[in-house]
Amino acid sequence: MSVIFKKITFCHFFVLLFIKFLWYNISVEIINLRYAKNYRDLGGIPTADGRKLKSRMLIRGTKLHKLHKKDVELLKSQYRLSTILDLRTLKEAEECPDAELEGVKYILMPVLDEARVGISHEKKVHSFKSLEQMPSMEQLYVSMVTDDCQENLVKILRTILLMPEEDFSVVFHCTAGKDRTGILAALILAFLGVDRNLIIKDYLYTNKVTAVKARFTYIALLLVKFSHRLAVKVSRYFLAKEDYIETALSSLENEFGSLELFFKTKLNFSDEETERIRNKFLEKAV
Repeated sequence: MSVIFKKITFCHFFVLLFIKFLWYNISVEIINLRYAKNYRDLGGIPTADGRKLKSRMLIRGTKLHKLHKKDVELLKSQYRLSTILDLRTLKEAEECPDAELEGVKYILMPVLDEARVGISHEKKVHSFKSLEQMPSMEQLYVSMVTDDCQENLVKILRTILLMPEEDFSVVFHCTAGKDRTGILAALILAFLGVDRNLIIKDYLYTNKVTAVKARFTYIALLLVKFSHRLAVKVSRYFLAKEDYIETALSSLENEFGSLELFFKTKLNFSDEETERIRNKFLEKAV
């Protein structure tokens, strides 16, 4: 009976996951690199005022430690790659450095401080006990928008938003391109006037890349530990779920009253500066 129950639970878990992907599909420009996955150009995403993001400006992705020669050619020629903004910690970047690309500026701006990076699921785990003690994803996401991490995000936002046009396109990335990258992408899109539902759709699109790893993790833990609870908990770390990003954005809204007030308070742009920045990133939708 227990075996049948596990089979039913397993099927139920991934059927719901598959349906979720269908609900949150979004039309985006995928950048197909040989070794680096989860790369996409945010250009084309519409804003509430009828405009859309310009292409070849903002690219979200994963660590660039291994790049094929054709990947480099694609990023530099077709996507005009000029700047890489690495959201990982110094230690992470040293352990797995991005490839050095001629003519491309590299900027390291960590979201997490070294002392806090241990809470991230992107760090290696060394025992099943450490897996069981990992915080929930909701806790992780709140931690990334509060205290020192919030100040780090504000500095990163200002850096990207105030970049001169010759420094674009910019690739911003963490390790897997899901959590730190996902929060930063959500904040950039919100600042530029993208509706909340589209922000969430972009965030959830990452599941098209990470779902396979989540499935294998679930199966492996179920076979080794015979614990559906642990298998589900750990596999969730590899997925983008609406609750995670909503928890982070809601935390900022609860602290400042709204995301708009967060931007006004922390970025300290005048209305004229805000519109000038938006004009730099946006164009009329055809």
